[in-house]
Amino acid sequence: MSTLPDHIVIFFADVSGSTQMYERLGDTTAHDCISRSLQRIIQHATQHHGRLIETIGDEAMITFARPADAVHAACEIQRHFAREPVQGQHYVKVRIGFHFGPIEYDDGHPFGDTVNVAARVAALCEAGRIIATQNSLTECPRSDEYQLRPYQRTRVKGKSEPLVLEEIVWDNEDATSLFNFTQNTMIKAAGLMMDLSYMGNRVSLTTERPTYVIGRGTDCDLIIESALASRKHCRLEFRWGEVYLVDHSTNGTYVRTEVGKRESDGISARLHRRDMPLKGKGKISIGTPVESAIEVCQVEFEIY
Repeated sequence: MSTLPDHIVIFFADVSGSTQMYERLGDTTAHDCISRSLQRIIQHATQHHGRLIETIGDEAMITFARPADAVHAACEIQRHFAREPVQGQHYVKVRIGFHFGPIEYDDGHPFGDTVNVAARVAALCEAGRIIATQNSLTECPRSDEYQLRPYQRTRVKGKSEPLVLEEIVWDNEDATSLFNFTQNTMIKAAGLMMDLSYMGNRVSLTTERPTYVIGRGTDCDLIIESALASRKHCRLEFRWGEVYLVDHSTNGTYVRTEVGKRESDGISARLHRRDMPLKGKGKISIGTPVESAIEVCQVEFEIY
């Protein structure tokens, strides 16, 4: 019996927008598209020495012995889905995130901190992209197949230092502002700050604290005591010189910004299971439009 490695890559790949796919295509067609997509993900991973651990819903968990194999597999997967429809004229986008580190096994199934970190990385990824922790990529050889650029820093529960994430740029047309493998600097927006006001309390955020979680859960940075709020409703992130609002909720997050010294005309914009950059100043409302929200659901913001 072969000995299992004590350090491996935990690699998550999932079909992006599967909920919307079911609404748009219907149950049978959407299920078939997701099943075929997972089969293709597994096929490409296996060709680069990947080992399937399990599939859950629209996501595959795969391991690699070497980060370089994970990088090559991820690039092939993204290029495949960019050029090939899954069924008929239906194209899908895939999100891929991974982390390399020490691992424990339970009857051959990996578990532990490395799995938890990899899952967090994958959750932060956007459709059509590949991201990984910086430490996972230090020994990868240079290649014309891909480049790196900084993605973001993020804090993970139980970690004293933030994770530094990098994007693996698989599309040459998208290879702008590239980050060399030998570099170790992150692009930051000098002086960018965000002030939040909630129920008479005020807090200031900077790029030194790149993520801020809002929700009903007691482990959130800002706790919303309303039944309209999900446990982890949304988060704020500093990315590439902007502040993004990312929604994870059931009821959605609403945003209304100000134009000049007055609030913009019209209704607030609804954000649901996606992200958007915030500009200037305005209000964030949890689970209900700004126009009808009570005070406990409203957060005021200003970016400067």
